[in-house]
Amino acid sequence: MNNPTFSYVLLLFLLIFTCLREIIAKAEEADTKLYIIYLGHKPHDDHELITDSHHDILGQVIGSKEEGKKNMVYSYRHGFSGFAAKLTDSQAKQIRELPGVIRVIQNQIYKTHTTRSWDFLGLSKSDPNNLLNKTNQGDGIIIGVVDTGIWGDLEGFNDKELGPIPSRWKGSCKSEANFNATKHCNKKIIGARWYIKGLMEEYKLNQTMAEKSYNLSPLDEDGHGTHVAYTAAGSYVNNIQYYGLNMGTSRGGAPLARLAIYKVCWINKVDGETYLGGADALAAIDDAIKDGVDIISASIGFNGRVFSEVDFESLFGIGSFHAVSHGIPFVAAGGNTGPEPNSIGNVSPWIITVAASNEDRDIVTPLTLGNNNTILAQEIFQGKNQAFAPLLVARDVTNKEELKSIVKEVKGKVVMIFLEDKKDVLFYLATLNNTGVLALICVTPPLEQNTDFNQLIGVPIPFFTVDVEQGTQILDYFQQCKSNNQDPMIKLGQTRVVEGNEVFQKVAKFSSRGPNSFAPDILKPDVAAPGVGILAAAPPNKGNNGFQLMSGTSMAAPHVSGIVALLKVAHPDWSPAAIKSALVTTAWNEDTCTYEIYSEGTNNLANPFDFGGGISNPNGAMDPGLIYDMDKNDYLNYLCTLGYKNDMVQNATSYFFDTKTSTICPKEVPSRLDLNLPSISIPNLKNSIIVRRTVTNIGDVNSIYKLVVKPPKNTAIKVNPNVLKFNSNTKKISFEVEIISTYQRKSNFNFGSLAWSDGKHFVRIPIAIVNTQYNGVRPIALINDSVEESAARGYGRGRGRGR
Repeated sequence: MNNPTFSYVLLLFLLIFTCLREIIAKAEEADTKLYIIYLGHKPHDDHELITDSHHDILGQVIGSKEEGKKNMVYSYRHGFSGFAAKLTDSQAKQIRELPGVIRVIQNQIYKTHTTRSWDFLGLSKSDPNNLLNKTNQGDGIIIGVVDTGIWGDLEGFNDKELGPIPSRWKGSCKSEANFNATKHCNKKIIGARWYIKGLMEEYKLNQTMAEKSYNLSPLDEDGHGTHVAYTAAGSYVNNIQYYGLNMGTSRGGAPLARLAIYKVCWINKVDGETYLGGADALAAIDDAIKDGVDIISASIGFNGRVFSEVDFESLFGIGSFHAVSHGIPFVAAGGNTGPEPNSIGNVSPWIITVAASNEDRDIVTPLTLGNNNTILAQEIFQGKNQAFAPLLVARDVTNKEELKSIVKEVKGKVVMIFLEDKKDVLFYLATLNNTGVLALICVTPPLEQNTDFNQLIGVPIPFFTVDVEQGTQILDYFQQCKSNNQDPMIKLGQTRVVEGNEVFQKVAKFSSRGPNSFAPDILKPDVAAPGVGILAAAPPNKGNNGFQLMSGTSMAAPHVSGIVALLKVAHPDWSPAAIKSALVTTAWNEDTCTYEIYSEGTNNLANPFDFGGGISNPNGAMDPGLIYDMDKNDYLNYLCTLGYKNDMVQNATSYFFDTKTSTICPKEVPSRLDLNLPSISIPNLKNSIIVRRTVTNIGDVNSIYKLVVKPPKNTAIKVNPNVLKFNSNTKKISFEVEIISTYQRKSNFNFGSLAWSDGKHFVRIPIAIVNTQYNGVRPIALINDSVEESAARGYGRGRGRGR
């Protein structure tokens, strides 16, 4: 047929068909989301075969194995088995029904949780008998840091005192993009990887768009990861000058340990915000397990609803579970959303969750009011003492336009503004420049207090920050003067470093608080460590002279990671649970300190929901006497209390269990209250309840420990036995704790402690109890559960049964 009209019509039809296919394909791609398919333990060590099996599974719902390969983003095959892939909602639903699939989880977006501190913790280099020196400063340990990358070309990461890289190390450090491995890696920083595929899929970025928005390499331009890595294991740097202040010598907690960097957090070059995809974090943890790290330190957390650990909805929970199953302690920041209750994150029982306290040093600038009250502001004033000057509180300035309206009033005055967004500071300073203003005071909300505003030193206007409580004091004074027709005045003092008894010990206001909103019978946080005004290494575009002050639980967590590195040298046979127990039971608290520890923002003394067992005590943790260890039965029982089917628990825990039986969980579901944690938390005590714990003696073989108990308010406690006698044949002893309610009305949590003492050791665990019923936020574990379902999940059944 040579009909030209027919040929044109056919050609037009083919063009339309092709265009429609492309439109449909793009629409389907636009509808896809990144999902993580979790398959539990890896069945063998043939990693290529594992990935091939992932392609097979994905091909069953995509249409073909080849299409499955195209849609796969990550194959997790080292520490566990699973993959991340682009799926539509219907495909995700299909794959959820396939045999062997434990959980299908949509990608989650996380965020970072943003010296003298080591002397404060008792780890001075000058003391030959402390944990630091007895463990050769952590030599041989490899700490994996999951964060914003590294800027390694700093004196803080020199390798002058380090020997060869441990032969067991399997990781790598390669030059790529703007990251020069010769400059940024050495015998201190021995590995550097980066992960962004998950984030790219979440925001539908192609390679060109990603390169435009992010610097695709392990290089840290944000500063957070560099600061965290240095805090954990930075090298010695002497005679540090920080904006004119002599800060002496600085180092990390384990200065001879090595660092492996896993960049999963990305600062956007356009909006300046930091982003992280959960699929990327999971890939980093999987690689860290393969590479051979000894510890994983993660100063990041999920921004949103708190999911449970191997409730299998938390990607961090899954990754940390498999890290711990390989004997790798997992240390994580608790979050910066305090002081509100129920705000603590990273709540898995196998994670060491860290709160932020201060240290016994602070850098302050005194601001003296006309009534002679003095406010200690943050940031550094490089000028001399000033005479009293007029104070203007621009309370009604809530936007940038209103600020412009008062510029004619500020000449010769100190102005205070309530800050809503840290990014507005530069605008405020630019607007007030050349107006004759003497200084700017910004009142910062808790979430903004982890920012180092000292970077603004050098701008023409002296600049200070105060917290909301301090700002309120200044505002009250200002309003009182105005009501009495007086002129409010203020004087700027000279910045000074205060140390020792001049600094009150406290848990920082921003530090997230318990109770654990998912499972309040798992007490969180575990411990606290310094996280306020921590001086550590910084990229050239941050801080001053290679260092920066930062605050946040992000800074507290690597303190604990450094301590754990030292403990791993001292006790290489300890399990992650044993290490956590040693930290919790020896921590400084109201029972073991000669000074009081406050909860900033609540006007109370700190309790276990502020700091768990207390502030970390490294030297005590080296020799705890007794430990609350966890074995495979503890992990099994815990997973069973979450209500999962036998096959799911079996797949997730077969690393622990060599079993072919179909029944893993017992018919009578055990109680989470009996999980052998170094704490007791009972969210619903009606009459009485019995919980059990087991301690292992790691001190003197022949030891006798006597009970020391402080019952929480409105309770009585009986312990059987109340004396523990250890010898060469008896190394473990179990005991029962009966807690009796003496108050039958509703109450909030009350706190106490239980300790064992042999005269040398004081092995203390915190207790938190609600009488009758907790009338605060309902635990997520109980939402949509009937009474029977709640019991099946581990409340009020098994050995920890209510009576």
